[in-house]
Amino acid sequence: MNMVSLAALAWIAATVALYWCAPRPWQPYVAAASTALLLGVFSPVSLAVLSFFTALAYIPVRYGRQWAAGALASGGAVLAIFVWFKSGMGLGGPLVPMGFGFYTLRALHYTLDSIKRTLPPHTFGQFLSYMFFLPTIMTGPINRFQDFHRDLSRRRFDSALFSKGCERMLYGYAKIVILAAYEVSHILALRVKALEGTNEPLAAYLDCVRYGLNLYFQFSGYSDIAIGFAMLLGFRVAENFNYPFLARNIGDFWKRWHITLSSWCRDYVYMFALSAGRRPWLAVLASMLILGVWHELSARYLAWGIYHGAGIAVWQGFQKAKLPGLSFPGGRLVTEGASYLLTINFVILGFAITKEPDLQSGLQVLSKILFFWV
Repeated sequence: MNMVSLAALAWIAATVALYWCAPRPWQPYVAAASTALLLGVFSPVSLAVLSFFTALAYIPVRYGRQWAAGALASGGAVLAIFVWFKSGMGLGGPLVPMGFGFYTLRALHYTLDSIKRTLPPHTFGQFLSYMFFLPTIMTGPINRFQDFHRDLSRRRFDSALFSKGCERMLYGYAKIVILAAYEVSHILALRVKALEGTNEPLAAYLDCVRYGLNLYFQFSGYSDIAIGFAMLLGFRVAENFNYPFLARNIGDFWKRWHITLSSWCRDYVYMFALSAGRRPWLAVLASMLILGVWHELSARYLAWGIYHGAGIAVWQGFQKAKLPGLSFPGGRLVTEGASYLLTINFVILGFAITKEPDLQSGLQVLSKILFFWV
């Protein structure tokens, strides 16, 4: 289902109305039933996979005698199924179930935190309502069970929060429809087309800018809709974007872009790799490779992960070097300005790798921009 449609708005409105009309103990199950119905209509495969993941993640924790080994095996099975679908082997083709990447990370988070014994006491119904939480099922953000469980017990109808949720959803729709679909995809695309044939390197660079801005407005807009929708149900979901194009270094960028995904990789990949190898650069590279594979199991996203991992590793090494700053008046401003320009251009050039259908085409775009090779 296209979330920017009258059908999606009607579905959200009906879910919210039924949710608050139901008795309080039933409300989470109303939202979960809405999710199941939505997936059953538009992506039955996704409904089957989500149901299987829910059972797979919970059973070892609740009923297994060797619960840690069972939870680890459960997480391994979830990961294997994820790779199976991402590799294009699922159902004989490159079919990825609706919302697959987001609820996969939820299931893995739950199993890993169960091993660490950081989950609060809960019932299967509470876990079910978490896995089937409608606002974040399609496009994230990747909410954690602990936060969901807290809001589940505290939720109540709050007119101020409800109003804020409506406003946040309006912002999201404006980003997607006005900024992404019209300002970026239409106006900037026309400018790119006008430069083709006269200044190919500049046209290629501006097309990377167009792609990045469109991606940001689309994805942050969908996150705004999800966060606002959650507010309508009495839940507060973590922010996913924080003005990433204002970042002053590549590490800061990844604290601002797709925050819930980068924090997931930090907690479950980076910290594990760091404790195992004691090499921060290797841990960063492993995290960014996993982040790339999460998007797509392909050469271009593996290269994109290595590209950003190397960038963060270089930045970490630069910080450790503790080079002296510029001593003349305004030196700090010059340093910060240069850092910002390097960061934003590093990110923009990275978009050249993923906006093209394959790695070879992406490298050709980079060559065109950097070396003026047409």
